[in-house]
Amino acid sequence: MIRNCSKKIPLIISFLIPLYSQDSFEDFLKQQKRAQQEAFDEEEKEFKNYLAAVTSQYNEYEKKQKEEFEEFKEAVEQKWQNFKSPSSKVYVEYGDDLDSRASVNFEEGEVIIEVIVEDETPLGPIPSSKNMQKKTNKQRSLNDIVKNTGKPAKAKKLAMVEKTPEKKKEISEKKIQKKLADIIKTKGDDGKPLLNKQIVDKKGKPITPQTAKKYAAQLVSETPVKKRSYKAKDGKKRTVYTVKVPMKSDHINTRAERYKQEVLKQSKRFNIDPIIAFAVMETESAFNPKAKSHIPAYGLMQLVPKSGARDAYLFVYKKDKFIDGGYLYNPDNNIELGCAYLSKIRHRYFKSITDDEKAYLCAIPAYNTGIGNVAKALTGDTKLKATSKKANSMTPSQLYNKLHKDLKYKEARDYLERVWTRKDKYAKLIN
Repeated sequence: MIRNCSKKIPLIISFLIPLYSQDSFEDFLKQQKRAQQEAFDEEEKEFKNYLAAVTSQYNEYEKKQKEEFEEFKEAVEQKWQNFKSPSSKVYVEYGDDLDSRASVNFEEGEVIIEVIVEDETPLGPIPSSKNMQKKTNKQRSLNDIVKNTGKPAKAKKLAMVEKTPEKKKEISEKKIQKKLADIIKTKGDDGKPLLNKQIVDKKGKPITPQTAKKYAAQLVSETPVKKRSYKAKDGKKRTVYTVKVPMKSDHINTRAERYKQEVLKQSKRFNIDPIIAFAVMETESAFNPKAKSHIPAYGLMQLVPKSGARDAYLFVYKKDKFIDGGYLYNPDNNIELGCAYLSKIRHRYFKSITDDEKAYLCAIPAYNTGIGNVAKALTGDTKLKATSKKANSMTPSQLYNKLHKDLKYKEARDYLERVWTRKDKYAKLIN
């Protein structure tokens, strides 16, 4: 029996080995799967943390921008009767001392120069009553008309005397000349003057930074200057002097030409129609490279850093990144991301719309108001498959009328109309 059992032992062992090996392999697979899942979870956690960190940067940036804006606005309102804020189509530049400002209306084609002059000027500290007894009658009579200004306990009380109209006029003219010359010299982020080839003299010759001072002096001497007096928040009486400078009649085309090569380059890169890109750009900013809206959106194609710009950058470079206003003021960056965002709407969200014209009729208002609002206008729902099917079933004219009538927001309806009516004029520019 013993002999028989010994013969069976190797058989039993040989039977158990594959069973044991199979269990070990399954454990190994489970361990591998568990390790892969843990690695995936860790990567996902890191990615979420990264997204949260980038989002936090955007939130902090928006907060800081808002605080700085409010602080600046408060400082301006201490001196000026009203505060002028920049917008998507109006660039506003204040002087360092806040006594002058230039507003460039890129849509209307007009530059407004405003300067303020205090009505009174300090003569020096008000004499004490003891010293006053020693003053002559002439000096006493002068003291009778002076006023006490300044901040108590922080500055000495000053004797003030009213400036003559001639003196105020002289000061205002010098300030206007300087501010006008400054705005002509101001450069965009592409290194070219902001108003390059857009202001001309009587002979139609463009004003350059080199001729700006001479032109400003001549303009001030020949152009009526409006004036208005007021009392500011800081308690001082001031007079604001205003002069308007027209830009040349084809100023919009001049700026469009300035960005032509980059628009053509990015339109080709992202497979979009350049005339649509040009029409969107005009509607968004009137080609104001320093455009900034209250949202805030920045630059030529009015991209919001936290949403549209971030989405477009991720679409182009496959990674998330914090993008600020400085990045978007650069024309090349702005046109790249603007065209990319337009392309994403056309070729990803509305890829099932087979006709280009109808696809752009949906993409244009979506650029302004969002994909969901366009879908709701067509189907009452946000499902893109049903939206594309509905658009494909309509003629371009029917689709335009439907969107122009049923888009929820008037801004989006007007936006579609402006872009659609402007696009064809750029066909000549790109040929």
